[in-house]
Amino acid sequence: MKKLLLLAFVFTVSLGARAQNTMADLFKGNTKVVFLGLDFTQAKYIGSIGFTDPAAIKNQHMVSWNSLIEMEPKKFSLAGPLKLKEDQYSSRVEDMTQLNKTVNVEKNITEDSYTITEDQVRKSVSRYSLSEKDGIGIVYVVESMSKTDEKLSVWVTFIDLKTKKVLHTEKIQGKAGGFGFRNYWAGGVANVNKAVGSRYKQWSKTFNG
Repeated sequence: MKKLLLLAFVFTVSLGARAQNTMADLFKGNTKVVFLGLDFTQAKYIGSIGFTDPAAIKNQHMVSWNSLIEMEPKKFSLAGPLKLKEDQYSSRVEDMTQLNKTVNVEKNITEDSYTITEDQVRKSVSRYSLSEKDGIGIVYVVESMSKTDEKLSVWVTFIDLKTKKVLHTEKIQGKAGGFGFRNYWAGGVANVNKAVGSRYKQWSKTFNG
């Protein structure tokens, strides 16, 4: 009887382990992927001349930058860069939109350079309250928007949605560009997406053997 119970326990633990997603699952097409949007809770805004309306950035533009991911999928979807089929990919930005309501933009405008660490990214993810519980989530943890360098710097972060475990995080920059404040930084998001696509082959080899 004890042996049967032990075997049942081992089987249950093994099944639970397999239920967790890995990066290999992503590149083998064995899991769905959800683009969660942009997390601005650790972001700095470098070059005060470029950030003259903190209230609008927080209450209008952060919402808009995330909304574009769902409203303009041809430009902002990660399905293409990650070579995902239509039924493997979705986007859900509501959780990041809600989270970003807590930020203080004005306090984080600076003239100084700024970086965050992988550990800070992981701590940020551990505090998420996510509606999606199945598959792998991708969030862009924004490090900085630099008017000085005309670049958006984010940590592209892959998360097992069941456990909120960070599977991989990597800093990527996208050149900003476009007409008007919103589109200028949305251009940075689009260019980060392109950079994700350029890393696909490397990631596939790394995580898929």
